[in-house]
Amino acid sequence: MPIMRPGSLKDPEIAELFNKHDPEKIFDDLREIGHGSFGAVYYAKCNLTREIVAIKKMSYMGKQSMEKWQDILKEIRFLRQLNHPNTIEYKGCYLHENTAWLVMEYCVGSASDIIEVHKRPLKEEEISAICDGVLRGLSYLHSLGRIH
Repeated sequence: MPIMRPGSLKDPEIAELFNKHDPEKIFDDLREIGHGSFGAVYYAKCNLTREIVAIKKMSYMGKQSMEKWQDILKEIRFLRQLNHPNTIEYKGCYLHENTAWLVMEYCVGSASDIIEVHKRPLKEEEISAICDGVLRGLSYLHSLGRIH
């Protein structure tokens, strides 16, 4: 079987992982909210549903393009199988200009953001609730044979 170039959708099993529409026509108001070695994460609004989402943009060009492409496919396959209230909801993926747009549920703030907004330390029961949610999500991932 010939090796497909990164971004090729000739394999039906790979093609079905991606939405066929232009993401620039579907998502507006993109604002970068995070950045790492993988690429950048953006806050955005979906024009179809008016929903706020997070979009992780991952380029698969340049050095190690095949490895980058394989990492993208692996992440999509992983996110698609998640179905738990304490994990991120995967919404879909698009390809645009040699970049994968992974669309996910937008989560408002971190524990440190909550402390900053409320200007006080968290109460023990609040910390307990956060830990409970995190551990439920982690337990779910472990039940799938995944680690985080």
